[in-house]
Amino acid sequence: MLSIGNKIKEYRKKSGMTQEQLASRLNVTFQTVSKWETGAAFPDLSMLLPLTRLFGISADELLGFRDREPDKRYTELKEAYDKTYKTEDFAKRQQICETAVAEFPGDMKWLCNLAWVISNRSFEYEDNDKYFAEQEKAIKLFDAVIGNCKDELLRGNAIIGITQLLGWRGRKDEAMRYAELLPERLPTCRDEVMEYLLSGEELVLYRQKKIWQSLWEILRELSLQQGNTVLFSDKIAKLLEVMIPDGNFLDLNHHLYCAAERKVNFMLSKNADDEQVLPVLGEMKQYALDYDRIVFDAPGVYKYTSPLFDRIETDSREWFGNEGERLTEDFFKYLREPKFDFLRDRETFKKLLV
Repeated sequence: MLSIGNKIKEYRKKSGMTQEQLASRLNVTFQTVSKWETGAAFPDLSMLLPLTRLFGISADELLGFRDREPDKRYTELKEAYDKTYKTEDFAKRQQICETAVAEFPGDMKWLCNLAWVISNRSFEYEDNDKYFAEQEKAIKLFDAVIGNCKDELLRGNAIIGITQLLGWRGRKDEAMRYAELLPERLPTCRDEVMEYLLSGEELVLYRQKKIWQSLWEILRELSLQQGNTVLFSDKIAKLLEVMIPDGNFLDLNHHLYCAAERKVNFMLSKNADDEQVLPVLGEMKQYALDYDRIVFDAPGVYKYTSPLFDRIETDSREWFGNEGERLTEDFFKYLREPKFDFLRDRETFKKLLV
C-alpha cells in the first residue's frame, strides 16, 4: 500500500500542480509539501479534508485503502495458512493467524482461525498453567467472533469451538448457553432434497459420501473421548475393520496410527509389559509404512475398494501433511523416547527401528 506521502505526490501530478502550487492552495510552505511527499513528515489531520476536496477523491483513496495491495496481502496470508495443512506446521499456522489478525483487524474469519489453532495447540503443553491459559485465550477469541460475526456459518463454527473448550473445562452451564444459540434444525435439509434429484451412479456416489462423512464424525468423537484410551482406540480399529474389511485404509492409516499411539501411551502409564506393548508398536509401524507409500513414494489418485466406498476416490497429493514429515520418521522419533528404554534389548523392538 502506498504511503500518504506517495499518494499526495501521485494526485498532485495528476492534477498538474507543482509542489509550490499545491502549497499555495493549502496555505502551507512548499517545504512542508516536500516533507510530506518524501515521508519526512505527515500531514496534520486538519489537512485531510482540504487535500481530498482539492484532488476530488475520498479519504480512503488518499490513505490508500482502495489499493489492491491489501487484497494481495490477504491472499498471500490465506495461501500460506492453507499450506500449513500440508506441512502440519501448527506453530507457523498460529504465527500466520496472529499476523492476519493484526493486519486485518475486525476480520472475524481470521479471528476464528486463530482461536482454533490456539485451542488445538493447547494440548501440546505439558505445563498445566500454560495449557489452561491458552484455552482461556481461545475461549475469549471464540466469544469475540460470536458477539461480532454476522456470518451464521462462521458464528456456528465459533460456537462449536467454545462449547468444546468449556465442556472440557467442566463449565457445562456456560457451554450450554452458547450451544443454545445454534438453531435446532434448518427448515429444509439439503440431503433430503438431493435424494430426489439424483439417480443411478450419481445417487450411489452421493450416499457413499454421506456414509463416509458420518464415519469421519464417529472417528472424531471416539478420538476425543477421555478415560479408557485403550477402549476407544480399539473401537476405532474395530470400526474401520468392519467398514473397510479389505484393509485398504488409504488416508485412514494416519487415523489408525494416532489411535495406536494413544493406546501405547495409555498402556505405558499402566506399566504394561513388552508382550502387550510390542504388538501395538508393530501395528503403528505398518500403518506408517502404508501411509508413506501412498503419500510420499507413489502420490496420486487412489480408490477405496471396500464395497461401502468403492465409488470414492482420493488424491494423496492433496492430503494434509503431504509436505511435512514422513509418518515413519515420526514413528522412529517416538521409539527413541526414554519411555521405551525397557524394550531396547528386545530383538522385536530392534526390528521396529529399521
